[in-house]
Amino acid sequence: MSPEAPRLRILLVDDHPIVLAGLKALVGADPEFDIVGEARDGRAALRMAVQLVPDVVVADLSLPEMSGIELAAALRDERPECRVLVLTVHEERAYLRQLLELGVGGYLLKRSA
Repeated sequence: MSPEAPRLRILLVDDHPIVLAGLKALVGADPEFDIVGEARDGRAALRMAVQLVPDVVVADLSLPEMSGIELAAALRDERPECRVLVLTVHEERAYLRQLLELGVGGYLLKRSA
């Protein structure tokens, strides 16, 4: 019997409770993922990322207290090994360019299936 593979530790960040609940249901249904926390603003997400040491932060671009761009920049400095996936309604290339320059691992539109 082989040892169980480690589960990917994920922190979910969105200021809309219904979106956060949907993400939790979707991500939590996959046995390869472990949701280690949820935050509703950028500052709380940064604190949690430092404390909980997730492998991936899935964050909205538009957040109170600290935007998703500011969060990605702070995570690059505080937790450079943590990958960031941005989930957003914003389709503007300027956002995408900024995030890619910060080393964000992905940019997913909320309207995507």
